[in-house]
Amino acid sequence: MAPEKREWSVPAPVRALLWWPGVAFVLVMVAPDDAAVGIAASGAMLVTLGFVLPVVSRRLRRPRRVPAMDDHPTVEMPTVEMPPVGRAA
Repeated sequence: MAPEKREWSVPAPVRALLWWPGVAFVLVMVAPDDAAVGIAASGAMLVTLGFVLPVVSRRLRRPRRVPAMDDHPTVEMPTVEMPPVGRAA
């Protein structure tokens, strides 16, 4: 049986850069004289946010450590016996 393939997702910095054309357009409309510097700075800021935000969100979602307990709950599964299989020709 073939292993299942993991779904591919777009990396966070690239997802952040998807906002860049809209941000660049707004910057050109607001300050056309300073647009070149603003567009470059906004691209750098979006890439930085793309790298930093996933790290921060993983840190916030990390499960809390539970103190070690000596009595861990266990589940016992019943034993299933299979009948012997005859040889196929």
